[in-house]
Amino acid sequence: MAGVKIKYTKTERARQKKILKVSLRMLPLFEAMEKSLMSTINTIAERIEEIRQVIDKNNKAAEPWVAVMSDSHVDIKSFISVNEVITKHIDVAGVRVDQYEGVDFNVEPIQDDTPLWVDDAIELMKEQLQLMAEIECLDEQIRLLEEELLDVRARIKLFENRRIPNAKMAIRKIGQKLQDDERLTIATAKVVKTSQKEGVMA
Repeated sequence: MAGVKIKYTKTERARQKKILKVSLRMLPLFEAMEKSLMSTINTIAERIEEIRQVIDKNNKAAEPWVAVMSDSHVDIKSFISVNEVITKHIDVAGVRVDQYEGVDFNVEPIQDDTPLWVDDAIELMKEQLQLMAEIECLDEQIRLLEEELLDVRARIKLFENRRIPNAKMAIRKIGQKLQDDERLTIATAKVVKTSQKEGVMA
């Protein structure tokens, strides 16, 4: 409480007691929020890893005809493009984020003379683009959740390192001062009473 002036009154003591009570009640709530956010971030990170494994698996499965694609005049990217990544707003661990719903594709019609493998290539590309779009949404969720986590941790630190100890110290100091004042008042009253008695006896 360096640099903070304390008012040594009963009103101030009551105010500090209220601050302490609220802080002690709020701290466990923020600690629970911290645990919830950390757990959610870990769960999302695990989901991202699962999706990446599926992407790698699809890439390996496509290896046999990737060589055919590279030797062909057909450009798969000319057949398919992303119109829109569809998301919806949801609350995750108390944070508003976008949840992945799907991808709206624009797929060009395939001509009769187009190689048969193009159909499979388009389907695979659609799946890969969907998976990558989901990863982007999940990455953004983690970013927002980590921002909230930093804020929650700052609040926990504030309660643990400042508000609670400061309130406890203020309550103790005010209590001591009020007791000292009360003792001084009693002692003064006794001195006055004694003086008055001595004056009467004289």
